[in-house]
Amino acid sequence: MAAAGFIQLLRLSELGRQRQLQRKEDTLTQQWSGVGFRLGRFRLLAPLGEVSEVISVPELTMLPWTQSWMRGLANVRGRLVAVTDLGAFVNQPTDLSINQQRRKVIIIDQPTVLAGLMVDEVYSIQHFEPTDYQPAHDRLQHDLGGLAPYVSGHFDRQGEVWLVFLLSRLVADIRFMDASA
Repeated sequence: MAAAGFIQLLRLSELGRQRQLQRKEDTLTQQWSGVGFRLGRFRLLAPLGEVSEVISVPELTMLPWTQSWMRGLANVRGRLVAVTDLGAFVNQPTDLSINQQRRKVIIIDQPTVLAGLMVDEVYSIQHFEPTDYQPAHDRLQHDLGGLAPYVSGHFDRQGEVWLVFLLSRLVADIRFMDASA
């Protein structure tokens, strides 16, 4: 009889553990997630599904007769990737006080585009409640300068504004896709 009670306790314990895991999974699936990065004075988020990977700044081969924001080509695991200085492209000054080791390249790998965006710093994957999202408004867009066409809105976390930067808008921009001088 005692053995049957003990087995029942084990079953209840396992059921509780499974429910707790399910709650954690439900919470994560209900959150908005993006790769957090910094460009100048702005904290930005690239939607997780738009980022292929993040790498350290690779060795670059300069390309003649290209825009000043085009930094060159990199060999990333046998694939040629055009690397752009995102700050220079959107007229956002690079933070010269940061250690160059902290600069990273965000890789965009879409069916028609393979590109790298050099940014000042990459934080990590950030999670937000979808209800905390606020669409971009005129005043915010004005403050963003060259970033404005690519920002859809923002999240606030403890007084810090995280701008949602859509890589899909960037690669749809003809100016970005035409790096020739």
